[in-house]
Amino acid sequence: MKKLFLNILILCLVAVTTFGQTILSTRTGVVGFFSSSPLEDIKATNEKVRAVMNISTGEILVRMRIEDFQFRKSLMQRHFNDEYMESHLYPEAQLAGRILDWNEEKLSQNPVEVFVEGNMTMHGVTRAFRSNGTIRKIGEKLICEAVFPIRVADYDVKIPTLLIRNIAEIVEVTVKLELE
Repeated sequence: MKKLFLNILILCLVAVTTFGQTILSTRTGVVGFFSSSPLEDIKATNEKVRAVMNISTGEILVRMRIEDFQFRKSLMQRHFNDEYMESHLYPEAQLAGRILDWNEEKLSQNPVEVFVEGNMTMHGVTRAFRSNGTIRKIGEKLICEAVFPIRVADYDVKIPTLLIRNIAEIVEVTVKLELE
C-alpha cells in the first residue's frame, strides 16, 4: 500500500511539473561511434537510445544502455562491454542538459544550429559537456543531430598498452534523435 501511494504521488508531481509544457520523446534514437587507429577502425551503433525533451524550456535527457551497442564482430562487442566499458558495472550512459538560447519559434524544416550544455555520465564518470548540433522540425517531430569527439581517458576508460594502437584516444560520436 505504501509503495502504491508513493507511485501515485510521483505521478501527480510529474503531472503538475509538466502541466502546460510539451514533452517530446523517443525510444529509438541512434548513437554511433567511430574509432580510427593505425591498425583497425572500430564502429558501433546503438538504435535503442531513449530521449526526452521539454520543448518549452529546451531541457533534454538522453539515456542508453551500453550493452545495446552493436558491432560487426562479436569479439569486438564482447571486449567493448567486458574490458573497456565494463557494462556490468556501468550499464548506462546519459546526457542531461539544455539547449542554450532555446527558442522554439525559430524551428523550421531547415536545420537550425544549436548548442547543448549539460553533464554527460559514462563509465561512472560525470563531466561537463558542451557541443553543437542541429534541430529541424518536420510536422510534429523534431529531428536532432550532432557529431562530436569524446576522449576515452576523460571517462576513465582504460586501454591496455598492448592495444593502444588498435583503439583511438578520441572517438567520433554521432547522434540522431527523432522526437515526437
